[in-house]
Amino acid sequence: MSGAAQAGPRSPRLLIGLAAAAMAILCGLGAWQLQRREEKGAFLARLAAQAEAPPASLPARERWAGLDLDSADLTRVTASGEWLPGATATVRVAMVRPEGADRRPGGFGRYLIAALRLPDGGVILVNRGFAPEEAQAALPAPSGPATLTGILRKPEPSNAFTPAPDPARRDFHLRDPKAIASALGVEAAPFMIEAERGPDRQALPVGVDIRDMIARVPNNHLQYALTWFGLAVTLAGVLAAFLRAGRRAGAGAGGRSDL
Repeated sequence: MSGAAQAGPRSPRLLIGLAAAAMAILCGLGAWQLQRREEKGAFLARLAAQAEAPPASLPARERWAGLDLDSADLTRVTASGEWLPGATATVRVAMVRPEGADRRPGGFGRYLIAALRLPDGGVILVNRGFAPEEAQAALPAPSGPATLTGILRKPEPSNAFTPAPDPARRDFHLRDPKAIASALGVEAAPFMIEAERGPDRQALPVGVDIRDMIARVPNNHLQYALTWFGLAVTLAGVLAAFLRAGRRAGAGAGGRSDL
């Protein structure tokens, strides 16, 4: 029996094995997307609950070193203290311009960062909000005592495309409290506070709004899951059609006469 004849019977088994492995991967990706959908739903529910609940107290200074920043991220908190004179920085950002009746500023601009000293001597960096490029330089630096409500945020991670910061000018591209605090010459908390937006939604700098944040977070994981499951079903159908066609061709060849 020739090598080609021996390879024929094994080829369908190899094809079935490869297709089964591919379908298992596709189904696994679909199941993972369903899990991500549940996680995203819980995340959005937590934000919605915090938007309606009173803010929590800022974590005590002695807890900062061991604070689980992933769990604390996006917690709504309140803080009181006094702005440190001259301790300001900026973070470059591009904001999507709102549509419809909400005429908040957008486009290229900066987050305005300032250091707030707490009554116990600790320092936190506060993202006061967004200002367009052409307006941020004219805004006065904060001074004196302040009480604010905002969102606790963990450091923003960098990637291969993140531009280098300019510490000498206190100009950054990430909300990185460690790097910013170093440029300001202060020791600060390992997190930042993003100040909430005031009643005047167009007043600069434009702070964060939890409800707006919820509206901008997509939850398309069910669509992604159906796509992966659909690809698995399609692959199964293609494999079944191929095997049926092979059996018919084999049956036809066996029924022909060589005479």
